[in-house]
Amino acid sequence: MNRWRPASRTITRSLSSLCGPHVSNTMSHQRNVKLPTTLSHHNVMTTRSISWKGLFSPSKKNATQEAASLDQTNAIKLSPDNLFHKLSKSPLPELRDRAAIINKYGVCAVCDTHEDHDHKRAPVFECPDCGYPTHCSEEHYHEGYQAHQDICHILREQNEDDHDLRSGRSMSEFEFPSAQGFDETVNMANWDVFFYTRSFPSMDSDRSMRHVSKLLTYPITVASILHESCPYQPGKEITSEGMRSISALRTVLYPRHEVAKDGVTLIRSETINVYVVGARAEASLPQYIWLQLAYLFPHTPFHVHFIGPDTLPAGKEPFTSSLNERLIFTYDNSLYHDYHEKIDKFDPYTDLFFLFSPGIGHASAREGWKMSIEKALETKCPIFITGYDKADMTTDIEAVEQDYQGEFDWVLNPTENQFSSLKRDINLMDVRQTINANWGIWGIRGKRYDVTHQPEDDDE
Repeated sequence: MNRWRPASRTITRSLSSLCGPHVSNTMSHQRNVKLPTTLSHHNVMTTRSISWKGLFSPSKKNATQEAASLDQTNAIKLSPDNLFHKLSKSPLPELRDRAAIINKYGVCAVCDTHEDHDHKRAPVFECPDCGYPTHCSEEHYHEGYQAHQDICHILREQNEDDHDLRSGRSMSEFEFPSAQGFDETVNMANWDVFFYTRSFPSMDSDRSMRHVSKLLTYPITVASILHESCPYQPGKEITSEGMRSISALRTVLYPRHEVAKDGVTLIRSETINVYVVGARAEASLPQYIWLQLAYLFPHTPFHVHFIGPDTLPAGKEPFTSSLNERLIFTYDNSLYHDYHEKIDKFDPYTDLFFLFSPGIGHASAREGWKMSIEKALETKCPIFITGYDKADMTTDIEAVEQDYQGEFDWVLNPTENQFSSLKRDINLMDVRQTINANWGIWGIRGKRYDVTHQPEDDDE
């Protein structure tokens, strides 16, 4: 079975009830970034990422079709005991479409074991337990029944979760808290403790946890590294060099009050720049989702830069927008090593990088990443990288160790991410393959060379 890297776009429909309008107050100026007037196109093979555009924005149907489809979906009400349906028989058109995609592009798990390609048939038989098309016939379903049990419960969970999202119920778990008080303490040990100490609505089911974690995994993964109650321990996951980098960032995130000569209390307010390189799914999130990052650091403005060929639809010009005075976004389809030249300077006290499941070590992407990784290492700012499972993370680490040997220091030793998505994503071309977004995390930084004084030099 071939390794699967998630496609850059999933085929899903809008759930407009789960989001508000995007904010697009384009700014005429931004700190340290010179926006281009034209955008060069990059024909780059993308090899990963689950897009949120199907979940939070309308699909490109004509207006009549879209309105009719929305009316049909909004009229559907599914009770908690009526969430399981075979996909082809689902009351929801988008899930029937999913069955059709699997029928057309998927693979029968038993046929896939045959070497003769002519004997491989499409999966049209739906498992009665999970509701997904898994085999070409009932005969092959029974033949592969035991092997299917490894994934059946996951598919069943996904089936019910997706029907629940579209069930028409009040989604109270998405009523996120607003700004926290300066004296409130938040614990970032894991999802459970974070939700409790941050005063999220009570998560009364694992399903609610899965829904919310999938939405927040990107901003809260960033926050967990920066926060003073970071779940990773110095000397264990965080290296000595990592403490130097993270401590530098925290001097800005947790500023000390300074009193001016006239008695006025001053607070440092430098902007933290988060460069999200190779952005795809994370750039598709509604901007207000990223407020949960900003709320955790009430003293500090954030500027999130989404950079990569899949950040924007083809042909759309890069732009910068502001959600409020403390949260700014830039979207740019450039490759990072081109975008790098637009930045006046980098500062380890205010700048850091995130690469969410970039696939650095995969054959189709490895060479294309090299110039961008080299430029990021030159900044001496920390670079945090996630993977969607242990094998994916190991592949990327091995590639970095081979390609940049001696050029970087470890900041964060490879570990499981406490804020990974609890909801699995499924490969519709082979439903046996599933992933958890941001399952693991690790970090590096361009090597710093300390200048040492040799006493014998004084005698010369």
